[in-house]
Amino acid sequence: MAADEYVFSKEDFDREFERSLDMTYSIGLKLYRGNEDDASDFAQSLYPFALKKKDKFGGRSAFSTWLYRLAWNFGLEDLRHKKRITAEDIENFDIAAPEAADPQFDESEIAALRQHVGALPDAYRIPLILLFFENMPYAEISAITGIKEGTLKANVHRAKNILRQKMGK
Repeated sequence: MAADEYVFSKEDFDREFERSLDMTYSIGLKLYRGNEDDASDFAQSLYPFALKKKDKFGGRSAFSTWLYRLAWNFGLEDLRHKKRITAEDIENFDIAAPEAADPQFDESEIAALRQHVGALPDAYRIPLILLFFENMPYAEISAITGIKEGTLKANVHRAKNILRQKMGK
């Protein structure tokens, strides 16, 4: 069966979506800056949107990878539509909470790192966040972003160099 002929029943979809609820809620927490109510609303509103898109799932990747990418894009579009994403949000977007940071850094260094990561172009920022803060392997990042692994590695390398320059380290 060709990938574009992959048949995904509603029952299969419901089962896989249910397995991914923690992941979608976690994405919502990141997108909505830790607001649990907004994250819950996001996860609930994602279901009908994803259900409409289920025929686009071709089975070329894991369902969770497909759903992650769909959820990420759905959430960003929702934030843009509601005009709830601002320059300040972008500066602080998807960076690990201070309690998860390395204790060798003080709060001002963590704040500077957040600002610099947030200011990176999407091509550098998103792979960096997915690699280091979401602990995803390059293959999964490639599946989510549609960018070749070699390009991702180069972009992460460039992003790290930019951050080193900006942080003076």
